[in-house]
Amino acid sequence: MNNYHSVPSTDSKPIHLALFYTQIADQEIQIIKQVLTKTYSGVIDVYKAGEIKLVDEAYNPNRNQYDADILLRYLLERKKSELALWVINKDIYCKGMNFVFGYAMYYKGAILSIHRLQTQDLIEKEAIHEVGHILGLEHCTNQCVMQYSNSLWDAKMKPSFLCENCKRKTTSFIND
Repeated sequence: MNNYHSVPSTDSKPIHLALFYTQIADQEIQIIKQVLTKTYSGVIDVYKAGEIKLVDEAYNPNRNQYDADILLRYLLERKKSELALWVINKDIYCKGMNFVFGYAMYYKGAILSIHRLQTQDLIEKEAIHEVGHILGLEHCTNQCVMQYSNSLWDAKMKPSFLCENCKRKTTSFIND
């Protein structure tokens, strides 16, 4: 995850979050949209932005994975809204990591890979987590979906909700 601390102007209105996807069933995208809308009610306005073709130069054949940094830069060049989330069903990695579930840039956008996420609950948790990063949340040590997940076990064990501290930070995001 990259740090970038330039908050868009919001005038206390929900911020538009474009939900892009690649090779994901429409029903899955609708579920992700619903959970993000519920979790970040009043903070973001999620809309389905359409399918994006995967970037060939992001594929690393030696790893059989996609480079999340290249994918994120590609997304950020193409997004038209303030914030964007791109959901894909391919394995991703970033420098120094064997794999990542997601990769985000504060106040800009994120990539979410559902490739390793075995259940709907895990997909929802990681979608909430990545959008939390987009909204400026860092990893949290409370009982919170923003806990760092270094493994599938970690992702399974963390809760599916934001702690009160993180909720407060997302609300202050639109009021700054």
